Amino acid sequence: MVPDVDIAAQVGKDFFLDEKIPRHELGQGYVRVVEQSIMWRETEKQQETSKVFTYQGLTTCTELDKSWTIMSSIYNHLRQGRDKSTSELKTFIRAEAELQERLETMGYRSPTWRLLRALQSLLSAVQLQGESAVTAPPFFPSAGTGTTKFWGKKQESLDEGGREAC
Repeated sequence: MVPDVDIAAQVGKDFFLDEKIPRHELGQGYVRVVEQSIMWRETEKQQETSKVFTYQGLTTCTELDKSWTIMSSIYNHLRQGRDKSTSELKTFIRAEAELQERLETMGYRSPTWRLLRALQSLLSAVQLQGESAVTAPPFFPSAGTGTTKFWGKKQESLDEGGREAC
């Protein structure tokens, strides 16, 4: 049970989601239930330059030449261990989103995460190869497509003949 504590802090006003969350003087944690969804906002200094917003489980980049919308869990995973600048990450996600759109236009449908989790368990898979970065589930230790690594260590994979056979 989480006790009721008297904290009047409001997200986006008294603190931002990428800052330390205010605590009760006794150090107790708390839960705040709100009527409206909260839009993720960077600190005020970063708001002026940031064009990436998270709202209701989706993250959207609103830059004209790099616009995209993906699941916020995917965005957070891609930005965690990145060796790319924020601008490079936005460009990378834009390219991956466009790739996914082209694949789906041609009739390709990505396997569900549930199916991929089952196959991972069955085959002891440690790498996902072949999905786009915007659909690859984060529960694989490494993932990529072709020679592009999304995250994790590059594992041995099938050569061109092996990929064609699959």
